[in-house]
Amino acid sequence: MKGATLELYNPFLPKSVDDFKIRRFEKESTTSSSPLRSIAREAITQYTCTTYSTRGMRLLESWHMANFQLLQRYVALKILKADESNNNKELEILLKLSASGLDHPGKCHVIELLDHFELNGSNGTHLCLVFPAMLSDGEAMGASRRPRQAAYVRAISKQLLLGLDFIHELGIIHCDLQPANIMFSVVGTVDDKPRLQPPEFSPVRWLEGMKIDESAPEYLMVTQRHEGELDNADLTKIMVKIGDLGGAVQSQKHDQRPVTPTALRAPELIHRNVWDSAIDIWTLGCLIFQLATNEPLFPLGTFGLTAEQIDKEHIYQMSQLLDENGQMGETFTKHLTDRLPSDFGAENIQHLALFLSLMLQQNPEMRMPAAGLLNHVFLVGEPES
Repeated sequence: MKGATLELYNPFLPKSVDDFKIRRFEKESTTSSSPLRSIAREAITQYTCTTYSTRGMRLLESWHMANFQLLQRYVALKILKADESNNNKELEILLKLSASGLDHPGKCHVIELLDHFELNGSNGTHLCLVFPAMLSDGEAMGASRRPRQAAYVRAISKQLLLGLDFIHELGIIHCDLQPANIMFSVVGTVDDKPRLQPPEFSPVRWLEGMKIDESAPEYLMVTQRHEGELDNADLTKIMVKIGDLGGAVQSQKHDQRPVTPTALRAPELIHRNVWDSAIDIWTLGCLIFQLATNEPLFPLGTFGLTAEQIDKEHIYQMSQLLDENGQMGETFTKHLTDRLPSDFGAENIQHLALFLSLMLQQNPEMRMPAAGLLNHVFLVGEPES
């Protein structure tokens, strides 16, 4: 589908749900600083876009829910900024994952590329990546904001480790594991019907005295995802996939600092040392702690602080919980216990603490790889009832 054009329903203009779904808009003028506001109107190909959201602070991409007409299923369409589309590393990595003949149980726990094509717009040619539609991500998966039971933590952790082991087996480092990039779905729900709230539009109003930015959108739209979709889901039907490989690198080719979120950085990243796939293991340890407790392991405040001050605070928080010699002491176990539900189980807590300790080694050479972690008693043993 090279050079394809695609009609998008611009979410900033319609005032009603009906307008949002069925109206077609003339191509809107765009600026170079806001290239994703509107792209093309010429023809619909195989996809009809019906919803919109923007991810990322720098507007490098936009995300759309689309109906894949050929297969009659809903998909997620990622449209990259034109100057991010040439020689795109994410596409290269996604194609490598898709082409892999590796028979690995983790392959189904990494988001798969369904299609890719180019879209001609007023600011150039945009790379479009098509993925399965997922219900939610780890950032908005629960409305109750409560800690989780052992069986839940074990099931999600196992799927994440399987996906990560598959990625690492192919010599790829994700570099950007975070709640927003862990995708959740319930088997048998999303492909048939997108479970989204009707869009709500709010016109942008500028405060008195502020300079109007012409590149800013005229309207803002709040998330259409329902919160708490997974709170009462059948645990055996929850599917977890590692998503967004936009920051991923091939292990032999990384020549720049990874895009890992600040509070999830491994010690070697903070100290600007040599790094490898072990940074993903550290990050996953932080995420599993957060999955279990619904609290970040290292709650860093960054507002108004310099990079040096943030690093210093991060290192201090690590020193309060983790021993440099790799031993996980009573301080960490108590810190974990205090944040878990009372019925998590004493044995489960001990197993989880040991499990996390293997990922949260300050020396990256001592961190257990994903393949080894999959055999840990916390995952293979039956959680204490």
